Amino acid sequence: MKKLLALILAMSMILVLAACGGGNTGGSGGSSGGSGTNTEGNSGTGDSGSSGSDANSGSSGESIKITLITMDQMDVHWVKLEKAARAKVEELQSSGVNIDYNWLAPEKKDNAQQIQMIETATNDGSDVIIISVNDSTACNGALQTALDKGVKLIYVDAAASLEPSATFATDNYAAGAEAGNAMLQYLAEANLTEGTIGLVSAQAGVQSCIDRVDGFVSAFEGSAFTMGEVQYSDGDAVKAQELTNALIQDGVIAVYGANDGATNGAANAVKEANTNGSSILCVGFDNSSSNRSHVRDGELLAFMAQNPGVMGEKSIEAAVALMQGETLSETNVDTGVSVVTTNNVDQFDD
Repeated sequence: MKKLLALILAMSMILVLAACGGGNTGGSGGSSGGSGTNTEGNSGTGDSGSSGSDANSGSSGESIKITLITMDQMDVHWVKLEKAARAKVEELQSSGVNIDYNWLAPEKKDNAQQIQMIETATNDGSDVIIISVNDSTACNGALQTALDKGVKLIYVDAAASLEPSATFATDNYAAGAEAGNAMLQYLAEANLTEGTIGLVSAQAGVQSCIDRVDGFVSAFEGSAFTMGEVQYSDGDAVKAQELTNALIQDGVIAVYGANDGATNGAANAVKEANTNGSSILCVGFDNSSSNRSHVRDGELLAFMAQNPGVMGEKSIEAAVALMQGETLSETNVDTGVSVVTTNNVDQFDD
């Protein structure tokens, strides 16, 4: 009986050891499988790291995220700039550069909305913000936050006071002076040597318009002409027309518009006044269908045409170059201006 009991115990121990041995083998196989999964994960992480490096060039992996923020979305100047920027993005994408592009703009010029858009672009992970600011200092807080987070900053047309990676803009002071010289020529042709000239701008604090007005005024230094107080239309043609009507009633002999809306509105007022027997001269700024029509009809003698297409194209090229680790050959580029009159207006059609 004792022998039988010992035999049963021995058999039981053998069965237990066999079962344990089988469990260890299966566990080892499971560990091998787990190890294999981890290896693939590590390999994937390695590849992702490689793609992350490539993402700096935008050729693969994560895209280069670029956000364009303009002053508004209604001014033809910004529409042309954005169109050129988008075309350059599509061109680069077709050559293999991975770009995530977005355009943000208030319906009309508004500092608070621009600040919100800067914050949105920053929080959405933009690599580069391309912006034309309404005010040279109003957006500085939001822009500084973006810079602190490593976002690259590029200005187009109008700059804030913070240091950017690059600026692509008209030399607005020089362009304003050119507009002033054109006005002086028209005044001389009309045998006018003195009188008050009305100034209609877009919005107080917009540095580009400040420079255009200051440049315009500089052309009259030493002359007998008087400059009126700057009137602000918020870039709205209807408001600019109302302001110009008031200036004409106050006896101005000429009017200068510092942006598209201001020029369009001023020219409308001048057209009405001249139809009723006045001889008001008008010079302005920005290429648009309305301003071209005013030149053809004669109430607008000339306007300064910027190159928004160059601004849009060059800013995108610079944004991509910066993210690819390149050093920009030029960081402050004057994109130029042309004087448009009846002699060459057809060359500036859209």
